[in-house]
Amino acid sequence: MTTPTLSRNDDVFVLDFGDDENVTSEAWVASIHELLDQVAAAEGPRALVTTGSAKHYSNGLDVPYMATLSPGDVADYVERVLEIPRRIMLLGVPTAAAVNGHAFGMGAFLVIAHDHAVMRADRGFVCFPEVHLGMPFTESLLDVASAALAPRTLRQALSTGHRYGGADAVAAGIVDSTAPLDELTSTASALASSLASTAGPNLALIKRQLLPTIAARSTTPA
Repeated sequence: MTTPTLSRNDDVFVLDFGDDENVTSEAWVASIHELLDQVAAAEGPRALVTTGSAKHYSNGLDVPYMATLSPGDVADYVERVLEIPRRIMLLGVPTAAAVNGHAFGMGAFLVIAHDHAVMRADRGFVCFPEVHLGMPFTESLLDVASAALAPRTLRQALSTGHRYGGADAVAAGIVDSTAPLDELTSTASALASSLASTAGPNLALIKRQLLPTIAARSTTPA
């Protein structure tokens, strides 16, 4: 596993998930929480952009690790991972995903957790493949998807496992726009930084008011 990194450019924090498949392992989750703690603790205008460094934004859950767990432990692991998109949804700073490549399963949930998203125009898919894997969605997962997706997109995305390329993802409302790879992070940063002045406790409160079910399940501070 590569180690996620956090950098800052003026008002924008850029959280790089890594340059591998960026699966959401236990170590990855712990690292992301530490970096989000830094963003949350910062003062003044600020925004957050997340991205990856290779062909994956995030390839989702750590399936080989899950194969070693009991069913109960699998459920606990999924809940621990799911706390990351919940935390992003409730974070008291504007957020934008710069989707540099594939975002599958939990990776797709990470994309839709952001206030904004920009997807690479020429390659990569956002996909919820669970229907093809014989995996149902937990109520917690459905809460996140229902809070982020329009009803028709929700039904298509989750019940068919459709792979959304950039143009399809824009049409479905999964992302706001597409951009060439060399403009991806700057485009996402522009979206988030335009609202950097709103960062703080009031924004966190508004997000919790808008997303009460997500807030009720969350176990980490905004």
